Amino acid sequence: MIRSSWRTLTRSIRGRLLLAALLVEAVMLTLLVSNSLRLQRENLIDQTELHVRQIAPVLNAALVAPMAQRDYATLQAVLDESRSSHGIVYLILNDSRGKVVAISGWKRDQPPPPIDERFDLDNEDDPPRYDVSTPIVLAGQELGLLRYGLDMSHMAVANRELLVQGAAIASGELLLSVALLTALGLWLTRKLVTLTKATNAVAHGTLTFEPVAEGDDEVGRLGRAFNAMSRAIRDRIGELEALHTKEQAQVRAAAEANSRLMALLEAMDLGVLLADGSGRVLFANAELARIWGLADGGTLAGSDLPAIERLCHARLPAADVLPVFGADQASREIVLADRRTVTQRSFAVRDESACEIGRLWLSEDITRAREVADELRSAKEAAEAASRATAAFLATMSHEIRTPMNGIIGMTDMALGGALDDEQREYLNWVKSSADSLMVILNDILDYSKVAAGHMEVESVDFDLGQLMDDSLAMFAAQARKKGISLERRMKPGLPERVVGDPVRLRQIVSNLLSNAVKFTRGGGVSLTVEPLDAGGVSPRIAFVVTDTGIGIAPDKQDRVFAPFSQADSSTTRTYGGTGLGLAIVARLVELMGGRISLHSVPGEGSRFRVELPLRAAAGEERHPVVSARRLPETCAEMFDAEVLVAEDTAVNQVLLRSLLAKHGVKVTLVSDGQQAVAACQARPYDLILMDMQMPVMDGLDAARCIRALPAPHWQQISIVAITANAMDDDRRRCREAGMNDFISKPFHTEQLLRVLRQHLPLSEAR
Repeated sequence: MIRSSWRTLTRSIRGRLLLAALLVEAVMLTLLVSNSLRLQRENLIDQTELHVRQIAPVLNAALVAPMAQRDYATLQAVLDESRSSHGIVYLILNDSRGKVVAISGWKRDQPPPPIDERFDLDNEDDPPRYDVSTPIVLAGQELGLLRYGLDMSHMAVANRELLVQGAAIASGELLLSVALLTALGLWLTRKLVTLTKATNAVAHGTLTFEPVAEGDDEVGRLGRAFNAMSRAIRDRIGELEALHTKEQAQVRAAAEANSRLMALLEAMDLGVLLADGSGRVLFANAELARIWGLADGGTLAGSDLPAIERLCHARLPAADVLPVFGADQASREIVLADRRTVTQRSFAVRDESACEIGRLWLSEDITRAREVADELRSAKEAAEAASRATAAFLATMSHEIRTPMNGIIGMTDMALGGALDDEQREYLNWVKSSADSLMVILNDILDYSKVAAGHMEVESVDFDLGQLMDDSLAMFAAQARKKGISLERRMKPGLPERVVGDPVRLRQIVSNLLSNAVKFTRGGGVSLTVEPLDAGGVSPRIAFVVTDTGIGIAPDKQDRVFAPFSQADSSTTRTYGGTGLGLAIVARLVELMGGRISLHSVPGEGSRFRVELPLRAAAGEERHPVVSARRLPETCAEMFDAEVLVAEDTAVNQVLLRSLLAKHGVKVTLVSDGQQAVAACQARPYDLILMDMQMPVMDGLDAARCIRALPAPHWQQISIVAITANAMDDDRRRCREAGMNDFISKPFHTEQLLRVLRQHLPLSEAR
């Protein structure tokens, strides 16, 4: 009867359609259920692999310390505890030589099971087991191998439940399909072929097949539903694959980031301790353990913070009661019992909602840094003290040498101006030459010492450029006339009459260059040319060119002339004398003033030194429209109708100043200290005051302040000129601060004194 019914069913189109529809439905259900079961099985396997990756670091962290210490009792205890708490069937621990050092859940005489490359849900073990292994590693060194089997009974149960559920779903769906297809089989014939093809495509894993025809009738809607279902399956599978790929990438990125962070924290010179909100230590690096004298930082993770606090607090002096790992965020210094100094800083760790979920502490041993800072401070103080001592020594030596030298040079000049026979004049000329040479050496040594020590400062004041050039040339007029050479100044068009800069340093530069030019020139002449330079959009510059027709400098020697204590060759020193410091000082001064110096020289023809300095025109000054070129005039007896007060405590300098001033028609009043100078000013007015700085009773600085404080307006306008043996920059500054207008260093020449008289006194009508 069953065979007859089957033949009847297969002969009718309806039966064939029904059978075909049932077959299609069965195939679809099989594919769907099998695909779902496959995804679920893969998910179960991924969960198992994730569980293995999570438990491996835990077991490694628990076993690495006793493994390194060969504490076999602890190893056995850890294995027993792990087997009871992590769903592990057995654990076998081998050392690096393969020897079993601890075992739990497995017989020692029974060979260990083979390691599974990947978990298989169809595992035939009873109970189901996943056999894995993991190396025990400490600081990159493999200490041993841990083999263990995970109990997969729950996975097998879940797999069976999935199979049962899938079978139940498939059976129910199939029964439902039979009922529906029996009623609708007559008009399904037209769509079955297309639907069968689509189903076969899905069965072969092709999800990009041609869509089934859709319509408004039931079969059309079935086709639409089939198409929608296919798209949903395709999209869902795509989403699952994309999600799986993304999760794997995130897991890899998180692992890499965690590795980098751990490496960074371990490499830091700071001790790092991280604890969660419950006071459990999450991380501590080796530097923290070193600073506080604890065990290896890796073993501190998982400890209670109060326990570590007690260990660290034991390293502090008994009087220190503040906690080491406090909750405050302030930074503080802690002095340990062994006298080391540690800075401790605390930071709150917050989540996305700004709630504190833990705390981070940073410890830094600054003992050595503090010692280095103290050493540097002591060295700095010692260097400053040495610098002050050097400056004081230079000032003292300058004063003690210049004061008698002023008498020698001044009196020699006075004697040479009188009636002498040829032999006496020759002797006095030798005295004057020797004294001048000694002063050149003294000035060079003092100037170079100041430049080398960094005590040379540059000021910025208004001054008459042409007058300064004339004064510089006048210092060498007598020497040039004696040698029979010309001394000439050229001022090019476009130069301002007054400029802003340091006249003292500029005079020193020009004087040194002129001194060398006159010294090394036997015939011909020396010229000083001053010319403006095209600024080109930057600060204006002026060039000073000193040209001579002297002996010249060989090309291979020119790079040495600006070095200290150096001349072109040793014969130059023997023939012309000098210390070799003049051009070194010039080069340092030019550099200090922001300029540059260059040299062009031909042996036997002469030399040309060119100095370019940034000097701007004084406010309201006009440029010279024409070239100014002239030879220095012969000195003549200049007469001044004036009364001058001279405050000088040295007798020889009193005589010298009285004689020099009287020779030029000046009436002189002499006093021996500052108090007498103030009293003389209170008694009568003067046209000029020449004031020594160092005098008994009251020095020149205090006397200048007292004179400026006198009530009559005359004393605020009168010129006070310091005449002193102190030649340091600080002395010039103190003179200006005391109210003095000018400064002459001892020893001085007659030309220097005449420059001061010309600047501060009117010439007489009749000369």
